Amino acid sequence: MSAPAPIPTPGDIARRTAPAPHPDQDQVPEHDTAAPGASGGYTTPPRPMYVPRTLTLEESIAPGVLADTEYFRSIFRWCLLNSSLPPHARLLAHDLLHRANHKSGRIGAQAQPDTAQLALATGLGELQVTVALNTLQSRGWIAYRPPTFAADGRALRPLYDLVIPALALERARGRRYLLQQQ
Repeated sequence: MSAPAPIPTPGDIARRTAPAPHPDQDQVPEHDTAAPGASGGYTTPPRPMYVPRTLTLEESIAPGVLADTEYFRSIFRWCLLNSSLPPHARLLAHDLLHRANHKSGRIGAQAQPDTAQLALATGLGELQVTVALNTLQSRGWIAYRPPTFAADGRALRPLYDLVIPALALERARGRRYLLQQQ
């Protein structure tokens, strides 16, 4: 009677060689090059490499232009979370994001909050809200529209819309490209 086979250790497994391929196995090519009428069909060609644009300082904080296939709310949220904005400005931008149109970022005239409403919604003081709004505007996350006028001719408060700075939009597009390649 022979001795039982020893139990392999991790060191034994690391020294093993790979088994030889079975001769009857079909070798699968990496890229299918069959004609369209053949059983294999075409494979999806590799995507072209995304090359981010080089932006000047003025262009980097200018509002970015979304493509037709890009969804404003998801891209704005990702860009906002990965930005270097102070916490109060980020909180205020999240509150404004929930008031804005999900496809364009535009806040309607009836949904425009004043600083008291924003302070109540975020738990910040009115001066903190004003500072956060100025920070968002100076860094390119809010674009002001001309104010509307009342029937008696006096100007009402200015309207603002959420926008994504071009630099943040380019970073988001680069991230999306990398995720699609995986």
